[in-house]
Amino acid sequence: MARYSVPSIRRLQLGRELRDRRHRAGLTLEQAAEDLDMSPSGLHRAEQGSVTVHPLHVRAMAELYRVSLDDLEHLMAIAREAIKRNHNLIEGVTANSYPALESEAVTVRNFQLATVPGLLQTEDYARALFTVGDTREKNRNLRIRMGRAKRLFGEDPLTLHAIVDETALVRPIVEPALLAAQMRHILEMSELPNITVQVVPAQIGMYSGLTGAFTVLTFPEDTIADIGYVDHAAGNLQLVKESQVSDLITKFKRLAKLAPGEPDSRDLVARLARDLST
Repeated sequence: MARYSVPSIRRLQLGRELRDRRHRAGLTLEQAAEDLDMSPSGLHRAEQGSVTVHPLHVRAMAELYRVSLDDLEHLMAIAREAIKRNHNLIEGVTANSYPALESEAVTVRNFQLATVPGLLQTEDYARALFTVGDTREKNRNLRIRMGRAKRLFGEDPLTLHAIVDETALVRPIVEPALLAAQMRHILEMSELPNITVQVVPAQIGMYSGLTGAFTVLTFPEDTIADIGYVDHAAGNLQLVKESQVSDLITKFKRLAKLAPGEPDSRDLVARLARDLST
């Protein structure tokens, strides 16, 4: 197993492997559920990785699916990882939510069109974005947002490559002084070796990124494949199909070529900060 403890993605990996073993055994969801004394919906949730499966239940499934001893050992190792507590997980978020999966990623590629990338937001800027819900809910959302950024520091920090449209940076979400502070924060964060920030200048005009923001999460080796997220009006859509994620990665690479490099992008952010401070 990899040296990372990644329960949420191990749970997704375990579910997919159990589903594959069931298919190889020629059993329908209903047939397997009956033999395992489970409901079909319960087995479906286990295969989707949305619930924790105890290692003993994994062993029972492996026996039913007649997996080899080597495969059994492999499945049991994943099952034991899947029930560990994720020390990176931000308290109060569900195990399959975006923050939970991001907390177990090793690389985040993020393109933002409307706002500053979440991992680079200051507390004042983030607070202004949370307008829905009561004070308690807003404060909780703010804690989650700020907690996510902790992954950018310390041992084995998250690698972030953020590409953001200039118009997102200058949008007056907060007063000019706070927006200038946000620009300075981006400059400070971009100096970290694990963070790359590029800005697409507004003068470029029409380009492919204008169709919408998106993110690609990459996880430790020997876990699961990349997952894509595409923003929409109600939140974001998770993409797991290889072709869909591959398209997002290709799009991100094109945007990275389109946008100025890091030095020029930093110069642009610095100019924006100066303009806001005058």
